[in-house]
Amino acid sequence: MSFVEGVTMAKTLIILFFILSAVGIFAGSYYFKENQEVNRILNQERYNRMLAEEDLQKGDYRIKKLEADLQTTQVKLSRIQESLDRERDEKNGIKNEFNKLSEKKDSLEKNLKNALDVQETLQVRVESAARSEALAAAEAARATAEAKAATEKANAQAKEQAPVPSVP
Repeated sequence: MSFVEGVTMAKTLIILFFILSAVGIFAGSYYFKENQEVNRILNQERYNRMLAEEDLQKGDYRIKKLEADLQTTQVKLSRIQESLDRERDEKNGIKNEFNKLSEKKDSLEKNLKNALDVQETLQVRVESAARSEALAAAEAARATAEAKAATEKANAQAKEQAPVPSVP
């Protein structure tokens, strides 16, 4: 190998080294950029996952809070239902009592009407009996007066017809 050939080979090797170095630097910078892009995407994905986990935790908290609110509401609803049932029972009891009182009122009104009718009948009878009694009393008084007048008349006639006793 000659010196020129050696130099040419060295130049070729140097040029090849520079080409390979340039290709290596280019490939390294390309892969570095790609690596940075992948790292950026990976970090973005991690950040998105972290936000999603926070959202899931918030969602779980909301679900638990809504479930607790639902249970509270169900308890309140059952209490309201019990209250409505009691009020309905009381209303029905009052309605039944009202119906019984209405029936008693109707019965008492009938009894009062019957009593008033009986009172009117008795009053008419009492007035009739009082009139009859008054007539009978008047008749008895007249008969007594007539009897007395007849007795007096008979006594007067008996005195007129009776002999006058002589006095010795």
